[in-house]
Amino acid sequence: MTDPRLDAWRTLAAPAARPLLAAAAEVEAAGVTPSAVTRLRRDHPRAPVPEALDLAGARRRSAAKFDDPTRLLLDRAGLEQATSAMVAKWKATRFGSAPVLDLCCGIGGDSMALAGRGPCVGVDRDPVRAFMAAHNAGIETIVGDVETLPIDRPLVHLDPARRDESSGRRSWRLEDLVPGIDVIRRIVDEAEGAAIKLGPGVPMPPPVLHARQSVSIVAESGRLVQAIVWTGRLARSTSVEAVDLPSGRTLEGEPEALRSGPVELEGALLEFHPAVERAGLGPQVLREHLALGEVEVEPAVGLGLAVVDRASVEQAVAGGRGHWFRAISIEAVVAPRPEAVADAIRRATPNPRQVVVRTRGGAVDADDWTRRLATLGGAAGAGIVEVHGLRLGRSTVAIVGRPIDHSKS
Repeated sequence: MTDPRLDAWRTLAAPAARPLLAAAAEVEAAGVTPSAVTRLRRDHPRAPVPEALDLAGARRRSAAKFDDPTRLLLDRAGLEQATSAMVAKWKATRFGSAPVLDLCCGIGGDSMALAGRGPCVGVDRDPVRAFMAAHNAGIETIVGDVETLPIDRPLVHLDPARRDESSGRRSWRLEDLVPGIDVIRRIVDEAEGAAIKLGPGVPMPPPVLHARQSVSIVAESGRLVQAIVWTGRLARSTSVEAVDLPSGRTLEGEPEALRSGPVELEGALLEFHPAVERAGLGPQVLREHLALGEVEVEPAVGLGLAVVDRASVEQAVAGGRGHWFRAISIEAVVAPRPEAVADAIRRATPNPRQVVVRTRGGAVDADDWTRRLATLGGAAGAGIVEVHGLRLGRSTVAIVGRPIDHSKS
């Protein structure tokens, strides 16, 4: 029996559906209402109106992920799970031109990039997803269960399910991956090389899937998006790398823990790039980019922050070595009250253009503080003041400072 969902999406892929899709896009952009849906059904009888509206909404939301979403077949759930074009293109370069099996291909976010560099076949157990990927990537797709699929290509890309589509809930637990860890190990053992796409919240170090493996922690526009476990011939010699996109910068190394201990809150407050923090490469950045040795970090601040010598930060930034961290000069440390913070700002920078509030672990209410301190800034002002609300041991403090210029990095 033909899947009725598949029939609907085949209808939408045909040229005859263009008037319906244009009308659905107008309705979706204006806001879907019962009367608008009724009008669509009247004007397009026996047409898959719910799927057309889903497609229109997904295309509108996918503009930030894909270069030309108007040509794609996708729904909202598939869009949320798909790799962006930027990350997929970066990832695809490591595969060279060898044939690739894209397992659990979904709507084809990775398949599109993989097909752009060489032969690619997509596999998904959902016939609608397989149809979408075939349309979007222009490739052959197979409807099947990857748990029993023979691995007949040298390289594999695998995107295990991490979300229950019925509830929309995402899980970082390894035991919730579909296919499971044992099946993934069997797949990567049969392939010459593989890339396993996991969420950025995966436990670190990642699970051992192969005797030779490495992991890439990828941040896109400052936001962590993926952890990729590479195996076999695709793995690096070092165990972990931080990846920054769109710049394409990478930092390879071995994860280390920052030394923790009480510190004086003076100098500069340094925040590591999110991929560096997640990968455990903070100590390497301190040594190689700031020429600092064993730096102690207040343990309650969090792994992504360090208090360091201001001159070292300024020299690193001036020398173009500031792309794996950002820092502020520490101008004042005060009690966590907006009134005390406001007084400190007036003393440090009497007329700032903008006040930015940051926090970790909910130490302070950043939204409330932003509203209450907004009147201190103005378009006629000069510079930005940052306020960091942090919990140190049993105490909470507010650190007031100014960003150290990264324009040369």
